[in-house]
Amino acid sequence: MAEQKRPVKYRERAKKTLLEFQATAWLLYIFSIPFLFAALWQLITGHLWLFLMSLGTFLGVLLSAVWMSKGRKNKYHFQQRKYTLKQPFPLMFLASLSLGVSAFAGAFLVAGLGFLSAIGHGVAATLGSWLWYGLDAVGGSAFEEVKDKDSQTILAISEQSIVNIEQAEKNIDNTALKGYLHDIVRLARHVIDTLVQEPEKIPQARRFLHSYLEATESVIERYAKTHQQVKNDKLDENFKTVLQNIVNVFYEQQQKLIENDVFDLDVDIEVLNTLLKKQGIN
Repeated sequence: MAEQKRPVKYRERAKKTLLEFQATAWLLYIFSIPFLFAALWQLITGHLWLFLMSLGTFLGVLLSAVWMSKGRKNKYHFQQRKYTLKQPFPLMFLASLSLGVSAFAGAFLVAGLGFLSAIGHGVAATLGSWLWYGLDAVGGSAFEEVKDKDSQTILAISEQSIVNIEQAEKNIDNTALKGYLHDIVRLARHVIDTLVQEPEKIPQARRFLHSYLEATESVIERYAKTHQQVKNDKLDENFKTVLQNIVNVFYEQQQKLIENDVFDLDVDIEVLNTLLKKQGIN
């Protein structure tokens, strides 16, 4: 059984590594290297002014690469969310502008090209960055039916909890546990979708979203971290039991929501807390 799980675990790690690599603006990092070599050469030959210009251009391109990488990750995480309250800061746009300025400075001050030619290099670098990497995510999640700001905040935080559960699930290589986590995410999203369409039900679901969903997120994230560090069959079995209970409660609350029943989660939450403490997961 352990041998069967290893390939799955390695595939998951490889997939995660690939996604992280794809999010990195590695082309911009490579583009910055010639300016670093130029700066070192100018330093060796004693051209202080050209050294400073080359070093500044290198740092500008490097900063663009850092901003673009972070912006791409922000875009990826934003597109995973269905309901959010604000757009991510436009780091990809800022990175493209920074790259254009750095390319202009490198062409004009370091390479000694003419002003118009240097402007052309800067514009080409900016447009090339836009075409290759794209721009920051726009539009996205709108609460068309939910006018109350507090309700919007609750739903956005709940959406974040669901995304965090999905992220934690990537660090778990047990197929059976992944199945339960998929069910939890599916049911939770259905609850959120229903509340967005029928915002008058949000007060009924407030305790569910604040307490139960957050508790579920917390226990899953803690298990995912422990699971990576220590292999414990008893812990896996306990966690499976917890997930089964969570799925059942999520399903029950979904049905109550559809049937317009008032959520009665006090007992359910206490049962969950007791279960977690008893089985050593809390």
